[in-house]
Amino acid sequence: MTSPRPDDTAVVAGEREATTDAYAWWSRSQWVRATFCLTFMAHLTPEEVLRRLGLTEDPEQQGFATVEIGSATGGSIMVECGHAGILRDVVLTLSAGTLIASVERNVNHHSRFVHAVDGHVATRLDPMFAHWSDSTDPERLKEDLEELGMIWDFDPEREVYRPYIEGALALAERRTGVRLEPHHLRPGGLPHRASIARYYESPEGTFPELA
Repeated sequence: MTSPRPDDTAVVAGEREATTDAYAWWSRSQWVRATFCLTFMAHLTPEEVLRRLGLTEDPEQQGFATVEIGSATGGSIMVECGHAGILRDVVLTLSAGTLIASVERNVNHHSRFVHAVDGHVATRLDPMFAHWSDSTDPERLKEDLEELGMIWDFDPEREVYRPYIEGALALAERRTGVRLEPHHLRPGGLPHRASIARYYESPEGTFPELA
């Protein structure tokens, strides 16, 4: 279940203007078939993201567990070919005193959306099947999902999926006020680079806990 805030009230943040169409460029991106985790972080600078996570910037860092971080309208964006942005410790650390949202898709094309406010998870869902969700404000989430075209009936005969990643990116913007732009995902588009491998470490080889 999602974590309630101490006063047990839902927090509303971000602008409700982002649309799925605003992210139509995603289908032309080199990331369209890739494994990725995109984290939207409100009001944080890239330097603050690095400090919060205890990461050391390394311009030469590449490969496994490499995060790229850069400024965006409303805050910062963190990109990784992995899933650190949905790990519990990363989510709780980054969202303290602010808001974040992460959109992740793994090698099997299973996707996740996580939204957290001030150290508490507010929403979890699978963007492909968004009606299966867990939220501290289910009515507002339902309205957003309907407006973004993310609640729909899958037709197994056609095997056609609506643009659920585009919808999830728009939802992340609605929740944080941070906008992902095409240039963020181009080579060199995010100027800060570091290893986040320490967050993948867990006792006895178990996988770290998800948010």
